[in-house]
Amino acid sequence: MIRKHFKTKGFFDGGAVINNNGEEVDLSLLPPFLRTLLVTDGTVTKTLEAFYWEPIKVVSITQELVQKPNRITVFDKDEVGQFLHREIELVGQYTDTSYATADSYICLSRLPSSTAERLIANKIGIGELLRDEGLESYREIFDFGVDNSLSENGKTSVETAYRTYVININGVYAIEITERFPIDCYR
Repeated sequence: MIRKHFKTKGFFDGGAVINNNGEEVDLSLLPPFLRTLLVTDGTVTKTLEAFYWEPIKVVSITQELVQKPNRITVFDKDEVGQFLHREIELVGQYTDTSYATADSYICLSRLPSSTAERLIANKIGIGELLRDEGLESYREIFDFGVDNSLSENGKTSVETAYRTYVININGVYAIEITERFPIDCYR
């Protein structure tokens, strides 16, 4: 069963919260701005631009049409149709700092065709596109944590905080996104 987190609160006495892997994550130990990014359901790019006061580039790493996600997602195993798999990096335009990465699966059949076409064209970020089209959506955070992932060079380990959330459109799961934030960048 998937537990939804931070639906009504962003503070928890003691700071420790149990994630969907059963791990205790002490949010009070994270830098305050990073903690804010993990528990809010707003768009990250605009928030990073306002906090670091620099434009953020959305750098495409991977974009491919697939028949099913290659990891466990909220989508049914029997889901038919195409998914758009996108991996991006959010990079400061002035500092060239990598603030975050995101790995997304988009169920194209659950989006208006114009929205799906614009996502496939890879000209705009997901949050920006949903706002631009005035598409009503609801976001639910259902996992988060702290772990290690490989750095850009693939040789060193970097401590990251992550969150996974789903964007509901027309009452159904349409997009699942896992965002990773290198913790040292936020200290």
